Amino acid sequence: MQHIHFIGIGGIGMSGIAQIMIKKGYKVSGSDLKKSNLTENLEAIGAKIYYNHNESNIDGADTVVYSTAISENNIEVQAAQKAGIQIIKRAEMLGFLMNGKNGTAVAGTHGKTTTSSMISYVFKKIGLNPTVIIGGELSAITSNASSGTDPYVIAEADESDASFLYLAPKIAVITSIDSDVNLNVRPWREYRDDTPLLMEKIRETFINFTDKVVDSGIVVLCEDNAEVRKIKPSIKRKIITYGIAHEADLFATDIKLYDFKSSCDVYLKGEKIGTMNLNVPGKHNVQNALACIAVCMGYGFDVKEIIIALEKFGGLKRRFEVIGRPMGTMIVDDYAHNPSKIMSALHATKTGNAKRVIAVYQPHRYSRSKYEKEELSESFFEADKVIITDIYSAGEKPLEDISGKILTELTSKKYPNLDVSFIGNPKDAFDSLIDQVQEGDLIIALGAGDITNYIHDFCENLENKESKKEIHNVNYV
Repeated sequence: MQHIHFIGIGGIGMSGIAQIMIKKGYKVSGSDLKKSNLTENLEAIGAKIYYNHNESNIDGADTVVYSTAISENNIEVQAAQKAGIQIIKRAEMLGFLMNGKNGTAVAGTHGKTTTSSMISYVFKKIGLNPTVIIGGELSAITSNASSGTDPYVIAEADESDASFLYLAPKIAVITSIDSDVNLNVRPWREYRDDTPLLMEKIRETFINFTDKVVDSGIVVLCEDNAEVRKIKPSIKRKIITYGIAHEADLFATDIKLYDFKSSCDVYLKGEKIGTMNLNVPGKHNVQNALACIAVCMGYGFDVKEIIIALEKFGGLKRRFEVIGRPMGTMIVDDYAHNPSKIMSALHATKTGNAKRVIAVYQPHRYSRSKYEKEELSESFFEADKVIITDIYSAGEKPLEDISGKILTELTSKKYPNLDVSFIGNPKDAFDSLIDQVQEGDLIIALGAGDITNYIHDFCENLENKESKKEIHNVNYV
């Protein structure tokens, strides 16, 4: 490989790998349909990016990389096939970077981005320089990827399309298992109408993932997840478990949640090893931190040093990211888009002193929303006010029997006393709140689509309103 072309290079996973390959000296080009911060950052370090899909974009490339987000009918994929150019999936390229090294692969339908970010952060805090590829922008490296000089690779392992089976890590983490996979792709789409069979196939695939761990490697499991517990007897590698609700090898007790932070006592095999203080909110982040500690234990690092390092972890973008505090409110942006993530995010809002929690949720994908509509409608009980918008399609075609309005009606039936309403356009949803917000409110955007743009605009509008109010209240002498 000398010249690698990435189709869909602006994706969070693709851009991270592209960045690493540039740093390693490869010539990199790519295509995407729109410009973003990620593509601009890649252009700044030497990538040639085309903002279209065209046969000529692959000229000169000897390897073409694509993800499951790209159709095999894509014009560049077909051009590469005709030209006899090597075509590989994104996960195969990730395997090229990870396999044969001290690779840590973090899988799970929720928690993997924060967990892999915590691991990356701690490695750097204790003086190591790993290669990092994650699904969010970590403040410590101001990026979603970094090319390291030490033989450690830390990456998210994507179960949504089963592509994590291309990886052969030394340590695998499984934070959770549930049915929130990409139902539009193999191997899941043929089971989308049979939930029990789908879950059986998902568990089977996770077991196959643990079989990919090197013989001397370790599998780190969250004991709190029922589906994870089901696969435990079938795992052939050494296991380290962690948890807060079920007894595990690594266990947290006396958990205190306050001011969007937490503290707890950490036990290993029944023996207290320290008190952990986290600067990120929610019990789910205690779980994520325990997974991080378990990985570091697997590499033989000093556990107490790890606990101290975790105290300074400041989170990452779109994971309970506080983007402003205008007019005495707190404005939070969160990537939460499935029931578990939504409940974790809303539970975290209750760990501070907010007088009222207002959630604006943008459903993500018609297929996901249809499949999870019952669970989604039961996810908002810790909010005081909820606005649900139209579904963000993520390229899918609409389905007749699911919509943002249908989700709103279901939620209202489940929780008749909850203030829940439907406003289709996310901009209109936030605009409706401009004159409603009160001091002490916490307003949180939930969703994996473009709702992040609207919450930032909303925060800016509130700041402008506050500024005008301050000018109006000036006493001129």
